[in-house]
Amino acid sequence: MKNILILTSLLIIVVGFCQNSTEKKEALLILPGFGSKIYGTRTLSKYFKNAEMPVYIPKYISRKSIKASICNLEKYYKKHCLNQYESLHVLAYIVGSWTLNEWILDNGKRNIKTILYDRSPLQERAPTILLKDLPLINALVFGKITKDFVSKPYPLMTDSSILTGMLIETYATNFIRKHKLSAMEQGPVSWEYTSLMQPVDHFTYLPLNHDQLYTLPQLFGADIFHFIHHGSFSSEIIKNQPVENPYIKLRKR
Repeated sequence: MKNILILTSLLIIVVGFCQNSTEKKEALLILPGFGSKIYGTRTLSKYFKNAEMPVYIPKYISRKSIKASICNLEKYYKKHCLNQYESLHVLAYIVGSWTLNEWILDNGKRNIKTILYDRSPLQERAPTILLKDLPLINALVFGKITKDFVSKPYPLMTDSSILTGMLIETYATNFIRKHKLSAMEQGPVSWEYTSLMQPVDHFTYLPLNHDQLYTLPQLFGADIFHFIHHGSFSSEIIKNQPVENPYIKLRKR
């Protein structure tokens, strides 16, 4: 009984804090993907630490399923009182996109004003490669969620009141390069944004691979805030196009 009273008191304090906090103008929520299991989010956190708005990077990915990841995201949203921001902007990596869209379908858009999807026609083949070529490593590092990702149709987000953009990576990671045969067994690679099944207001290409989205945020971070403030990509970044050979080895750091 005593424990129940303590938990109830703590809950009242947390809820009261959320309700009484002064509403802030805007914040950025970054939903990393499977790469965070390899690279972590320390580099991202360090880069965005002194950003022009608060930046939140949750550890929401569950080994069990995308559904469990959605539950973790909902808990994080409530715990950190993200509803207190007038505008919540989101940068969603690959599995983050699956999680975010279904989260919105389940709960509504709430205060989400902007979504930037980080997508990759090549890297999105990695979970299938893991299941086929490296099942033991997959089980140890990622768990059942990769199978869930592969079998689950992309949850389309069609709320036109949310400004949406897409960053399309143009180079293969070392993992995809080493498993190129298994990657290509999944069919031809299309660099058209429409092939990624997510309608957006704007899209552009990044001359980076997926690993670099974790290790080199300084190469794209400013573009995130440009999109948030202007509702479109800068004239410089939209010049990027798919590359002739996406399998060129790039440095990780």
